[in-house]
Amino acid sequence: MALVNFASQLFDADLIVFDKDGTLTEFDPLWQAIYGEAVEAVLAGLENRAEVAGELHAALGYDPTIRRFSTHGPFTTAANAKIGVLVAGVLYRHAQPAPSWDEAESLTARTFLAGLAAPPAPGLLIAPTDLPALFGCLRAAGVHIAVITSDERAATLYTLDALGVSDLLCAVIASDDAYPKKPAPDALWAVCAQQGVAVERAVMVGDSLTDMRMGRAAGVGLCVGVLTGPAGREDLAPYADVVIESIGEIGVAGDCGWEDYGNGSDQ
Repeated sequence: MALVNFASQLFDADLIVFDKDGTLTEFDPLWQAIYGEAVEAVLAGLENRAEVAGELHAALGYDPTIRRFSTHGPFTTAANAKIGVLVAGVLYRHAQPAPSWDEAESLTARTFLAGLAAPPAPGLLIAPTDLPALFGCLRAAGVHIAVITSDERAATLYTLDALGVSDLLCAVIASDDAYPKKPAPDALWAVCAQQGVAVERAVMVGDSLTDMRMGRAAGVGLCVGVLTGPAGREDLAPYADVVIESIGEIGVAGDCGWEDYGNGSDQ
């Protein structure tokens, strides 16, 4: 329907499916803050804070020395419910005073998981480009736009509203919706079916191997990796058809001032 430019790669797209965090927003400014506050909340009142903090970092895939999340770790890839099980397990095994399993789950829910679910400060939601302009350009060219995320629906809708793009999307699928989680392809197939788009004319754009694996499993025509999340080019390249710096390198060829978007000059 529209010839879309992904840096050096052109693709005739009917649908582009985006991941959310690390793709529509810069990952580190948002999740370093949220993670740090969630860890502090769950540690409050424990006698062995340093020990439990170390165990939490190891379990969730975070290196506090270099302040980096693992590309393959639970915190960057898993839904909140699974993260909660890991946190409760750490508390049950290591926290002092020692909690029962029920107490560990309860503490996790009212501290760590509550922190993940709380609306982030708008200043932490940093888009790599002018999202309303980019999405408006794609929509004007006839391209459907959807978001599939491992985050929960309430937080996802809050973020999309804050970014000013909610009314430009044809579909939003979150981790608490009735689909198998990434990298299962079911959610992506559902969006294609809802919009009447052949899956081979769809594009998957994301910052993680999970996103790329979902696109591959679904059979999309193009998998595009972006470098605004924890994964590096060397991580994404084996799974993506093209790796770009950010969604600022996406534009519609010959329309909507695509040159501005195609070379990231608006960043």
